Amino acid sequence: MSGEEMVRYVMSFLGGGFAVAVGNWLHSTVSARKQREVDHLTAQLQTFYGPLYFFTLQNEKLFELCGKLDAAYTNEFVSKDWSQDEHTQAAVSKDAETTIELSNEYVRRVVANNERVMDILEKGWHVVDSDDVEELAKFQVDFTRFKTEADGRLKAPHRIYKALGNVSYMRPTMIELVKQKVHAKEARLRELRRPWWQCEG
Repeated sequence: MSGEEMVRYVMSFLGGGFAVAVGNWLHSTVSARKQREVDHLTAQLQTFYGPLYFFTLQNEKLFELCGKLDAAYTNEFVSKDWSQDEHTQAAVSKDAETTIELSNEYVRRVVANNERVMDILEKGWHVVDSDDVEELAKFQVDFTRFKTEADGRLKAPHRIYKALGNVSYMRPTMIELVKQKVHAKEARLRELRRPWWQCEG
């Protein structure tokens, strides 16, 4: 006899009143468990994953913009054979420097976003999913290395730097992780908030 059949048997033996009481107790237990999950997911989205998504998505778009600028720079200033005339070269050089500075300005925006990401991680670490810890820890190390080795005054010797590996502004794997987690948690919340009588269609 299965557990469910046993419960039905006991309920039929003990009577309708007991069955109603048990049914109410089971419903309230399930409802409380669902509400706890709703509260947890809501807190995660409001204080951690939602804000992370805002900044990681912005970084992703800024990286795409920098990629377009780099491609345009190569096409305009590297691939083309400009006249060696002094005035032409001066104008081309000025335009090239402006393009580089524009790209650098967008990268500085990424760095500012990363400062905010670090703040979110420090304040919201208590709600992070355990399977996200390793990826988010990599970002923290990359950010610390950037502030120390690139933005700071401590420069590692070239061979040491190569041994440590390149410093990433933000790994694509982190951007994808945050994106997937936000979508999954939003979908789960919609599922939990769906009225019990509403059929999926």
